[in-house]
Amino acid sequence: MLRAMALTVALALQDALTRLERVPSSPRSDAEELRSRVLGTGRGALRLLAARELTAAQGETFERWLTRREAGEPVQYITGRAAFRDLDLAVDSRVLVPRPETEGLVEAVLVVLAAERTRGEMPRVLDLGTGSGAIALALAQEAPHARVTAVDASEGALQVARANAEACALADRVTFVHGDWFGGVAEDERFEVVVSNPPYIAESDADSLPADVRDWEPHEALFSGPDGLDAPREIVDTAPRHLVAGGLLALELSESHAHEVAAWLEGAHDWRDVRVLDDLSGRPRVLLARRERGPAIAPAQWGEERR
Repeated sequence: MLRAMALTVALALQDALTRLERVPSSPRSDAEELRSRVLGTGRGALRLLAARELTAAQGETFERWLTRREAGEPVQYITGRAAFRDLDLAVDSRVLVPRPETEGLVEAVLVVLAAERTRGEMPRVLDLGTGSGAIALALAQEAPHARVTAVDASEGALQVARANAEACALADRVTFVHGDWFGGVAEDERFEVVVSNPPYIAESDADSLPADVRDWEPHEALFSGPDGLDAPREIVDTAPRHLVAGGLLALELSESHAHEVAAWLEGAHDWRDVRVLDDLSGRPRVLLARRERGPAIAPAQWGEERR
């Protein structure tokens, strides 16, 4: 156990690695994240600080955090912070921990927005199930010409997202709305982009999840019916009503279902240019599709000439 006395950064790390080896995760990554947050520095600077002594307060905080991590609590909930692209976001048990796979989803949308920037328009982007606001805020920051609306059915999640928007100086760039998927926007409201990281885990797969995910993160943001496809189905079914012709649908999906969901769209009346992109581990993860020109499901779009 760490004692309530000054310890060097190097000794604190050594103690943390020994204790966190019993936690099924990434002991070194977890220990370095906890240590850097205690010190208020980036992880890249830790080697230069190895001989620095922790203050008594820092040592006590580090001890408390290690104890919580040993109990299985996610590192990001312990520190209350999560890095996402160029953002440092507040997170707690009301929202999912942002993950690198979702950064890939944002990147895919940014590529499309950049390619279409020459049109001189202000694309309207709808983020469904915003959680911490990670997707919406990253897009607002990195594509300042976009107008972003973020929807979530959880008031608690929206509280976290709004606080993050304020802290990131992006509150005037993102509109947050309470609602269940497209129920948060008007029936005739349309967007150039609909993006979402919806729940996509089958309820039957709960036991296969890491304990720090299954036991700590909000189930409503993880699980999506018996096959994990309830939320993706609803989004795919309703998206044509809220996309302009040629508009982009971008979804993060389970690697086991990405191509299955893509098959729903391929050859369907309302969709074209369906693609599945791999994540950094080579797993199918991001689905992109364009809303077909011409008549769509929604009568309000019949005869639409735009794009």
